[in-house]
Amino acid sequence: MVGKNNEFDTIMKMITQHPSKQREVVSIQGMGGIGKTTLARRVYENPSTVSHFDRRLWVVVSQHHNKRQMLLGLLGSKDVVNNSSEDLALQLYQSLKGQRYLVVMDDVWSRESWNDVNSCFPDDKNGSRVLLTTRVAEVAACVGSNNYFSHQMQFLDRSEGWELFHKKACKYHGVEFETIGRPIVEKCKGLPLAIVVVAGLFSKLNTLDEWKKTANALISSTSTSTLDDEECWRILSLSYSHLSHNLKACFLYLGVFPEDYKINASNLARLWAAEGLVKAFKNESFEAVAKRYINELMDRNLILVSKRSCCGRKIKEFGVHDLLHAFCVRECEKQSLLHVVDESGSNFPQKGVRWIRIQRVAFEDFDISELHSLSKHCRSIIYFPELPKYSISLEFFSLLRVFYVTHQFHFPIQRCPTVHIHLRYLWKFGTNNPYDSLYSNAWNLQTYRAYDNIELKYLRFPQLQYIHCGNICESFPKSVHQNLQVIYRLQDSQCHQESFKKVPNLKKVTIIIGKTDDDCTKNLVCLQQLESLSLCGDTRGYEIPAQIINNILLLKNIRKLRFDDLISEWRVFNVLSKLPRLEVLKLWYSDLGYKWEVPENVKFCHLICLKICSGNLNHWEVGDGAHNFPKLERLFLKRCFGLREIPNSFAEISTLNLIQLDMCPSSAVMSAKQIEAEQHDYGNENMVVIQKYTIQNTPMIEGKLDEDEE
Repeated sequence: MVGKNNEFDTIMKMITQHPSKQREVVSIQGMGGIGKTTLARRVYENPSTVSHFDRRLWVVVSQHHNKRQMLLGLLGSKDVVNNSSEDLALQLYQSLKGQRYLVVMDDVWSRESWNDVNSCFPDDKNGSRVLLTTRVAEVAACVGSNNYFSHQMQFLDRSEGWELFHKKACKYHGVEFETIGRPIVEKCKGLPLAIVVVAGLFSKLNTLDEWKKTANALISSTSTSTLDDEECWRILSLSYSHLSHNLKACFLYLGVFPEDYKINASNLARLWAAEGLVKAFKNESFEAVAKRYINELMDRNLILVSKRSCCGRKIKEFGVHDLLHAFCVRECEKQSLLHVVDESGSNFPQKGVRWIRIQRVAFEDFDISELHSLSKHCRSIIYFPELPKYSISLEFFSLLRVFYVTHQFHFPIQRCPTVHIHLRYLWKFGTNNPYDSLYSNAWNLQTYRAYDNIELKYLRFPQLQYIHCGNICESFPKSVHQNLQVIYRLQDSQCHQESFKKVPNLKKVTIIIGKTDDDCTKNLVCLQQLESLSLCGDTRGYEIPAQIINNILLLKNIRKLRFDDLISEWRVFNVLSKLPRLEVLKLWYSDLGYKWEVPENVKFCHLICLKICSGNLNHWEVGDGAHNFPKLERLFLKRCFGLREIPNSFAEISTLNLIQLDMCPSSAVMSAKQIEAEQHDYGNENMVVIQKYTIQNTPMIEGKLDEDEE
């Protein structure tokens, strides 16, 4: 974090070192893009902060705050219909009572949002702290404990601004680029967001002439006055104008999500495809195109990556900075692409729009016919209801391509079926009616996600690629699905040879096993395109036959394997090393015995990521880590309560860059840090250890965990 070390030290003193035992409210105030959230996150995740507090909670408030959503965010739970806001507030208070806690409230815009949750934070005179970030000086002054606990963020000075720009844009360029770059940084006036976005733009320019031309455009479009939001937006607009036509549309589509929303990258790819914003080429799938677009947005610093896949190779989840999100929304509205229906009751546009976002609003609060007036051109409805009691009739939206609902939802019965032949993406909660027009006529449907059971016999759609639901009932339809690539939650009773022959291009499947005595995997050999397989026990403690593992060995294209809630032996899983392309192996909540011995002849040639969650693993022997796991990069251990240490031969794996331990004994953490130290001695400075909720070592009885402790 360039140029913020002094400010970091200042906040840390307020949070962990100040002698006050009262619950103090610490405020960080500054304009958008100055680095408030980044600074708060650095404080929140600092090891001394983690060890100082019993509990740490983080919630994003945002401009249009919602008390219920704030409480759910602080509790870390999903919405529960039966719990009122008062119930949730009481739960939060009781969970913090007697604890020394740190609560971060990010992006607070009003005193009302603080007043909604203030009473939930008990003051037990034990040094608890509430840290809030805000753009509004009045909020910082009124909510903060006193002037000592209030901090005003500072802009970067010239040298710090140049250091940040150089780090992001011209690390490998010569001095002639510096001559052009420094005036560019001056125009950003020390605002970190503006600097990194402009740096992302210039990082894509390779020649000196391109730099000169773009620098002149930036300098001519901005004034020399003090930086404000409008001035910042002009800088952001320049970066946007340099995007390709396709990437511009994809970037603007991010405005359909609410502010501070965590966007799932795979889901976004399917939304883009449904809207026609990304398309497959001869040698590149639409997923690959979308991945390339998302990586380019990251390279240009237009998105904030918040989560990567377990192997670290793919972006799994990201967010958009408030200013950039506001830019997307404003640009969409300017181009008549998006209308946001929210509690502010904003006027409906005269012209039709392509995308509608409905957020935290009850339909009785406005005339529903106004929404229907936008139906003629509407292609996407993205619906974020506050409570699951509202419904919307889709009969007017005959050209709809995307219907995306994040809470339980009721489809009103339509007397006159509407032909939704254009529908490509359906994600909904609520009960399923297979005779609804959405299902009977959606021949172009590509993605279907529902939180209820579906009957496959009704899914006759030839373009369907992705199914995710509670459970899949009955058998496959008679037609062959050449395009179907992903099925979540298939039952073992449905894994017939004839069924799998109808989905020859399936790449990813999750199967629930244990309901029948049949070997559900013997027919998987029909799926030679399969790359990802998850087997989940129907009930905890299903004993997996060794033959299932042998059947999996016939799948030569498998890259990812996951096993959940199963019983077996570690030695059985050693044979998975014979899979020629296996990159990710997850052994989750499974009982595989107390000792895992990896013999010399076992070699996981291409394994990149290994994730283990096994409460009874006590002893792990790996004779030669570099031989047994030659390409391992990331090791995740969770709830391995009895594991005393990680094999020290892991220090010899030159590719290893991460060991993460979650709820593991302190001795296992110490062994991981010893591996880290040795890796650094060998020159692998990228190797890091992350620990969460470390527990004290528990005694073993005859080499096994006590049953109560387990």
